[in-house]
Amino acid sequence: MKIFYKIVKYIIYLEMKYIWNLKIIHPEHLENPESCIIAPNHISLLDPPFIGSLLRNEIYILAKKELFEIPIIGYIIKRMYAIPIRRGQIDRNATMLSQKALQEGYPLMMFPEGTRKSSSAKPGIGKMAYETRSNIIPVFIQYPASLLKALFRKDSLKIVIGEKIIIDEFEEFENRKDAYRFIAKYTLERILELENEC
Repeated sequence: MKIFYKIVKYIIYLEMKYIWNLKIIHPEHLENPESCIIAPNHISLLDPPFIGSLLRNEIYILAKKELFEIPIIGYIIKRMYAIPIRRGQIDRNATMLSQKALQEGYPLMMFPEGTRKSSSAKPGIGKMAYETRSNIIPVFIQYPASLLKALFRKDSLKIVIGEKIIIDEFEEFENRKDAYRFIAKYTLERILELENEC
């Protein structure tokens, strides 16, 4: 693990623990995330660094290309294994880099909704999982009502780790596109169900 990555990850984890009053539910489900897709709900720009800092090793994260153009943020995420992706179109380079990361044994973070402005599943995560035969780990993140409440330990940042979705169980589809859509929809449903454990 690169020293820059390790330092940033450690700082983020300490921030979550001592400022956001972090509570992790079912951390054992993250014990073997190699070559898996980590699939959280997407409600904040803090989602990727917060969830990524829970993993022992490096994780690749798909991030919108515009973020790489912001001076300080761009510098940091380039060194935090972020893969730039052009939204609203097929980005073959981002797809290739994501597949390569999974094939090399790294976990990859993808949001089923695609963006924070969407509440429905996009087929991209289903396509990636189906074509690379990568299992999916659903994750639900819930922020405290306010940072002040978290500081005074009256609320907490909760991250629930779900059980793996095994992709080999989705073999009955004759049409690949139907499989992509079903896996994406099923993954988002599994993520939202985890809210009950908060």
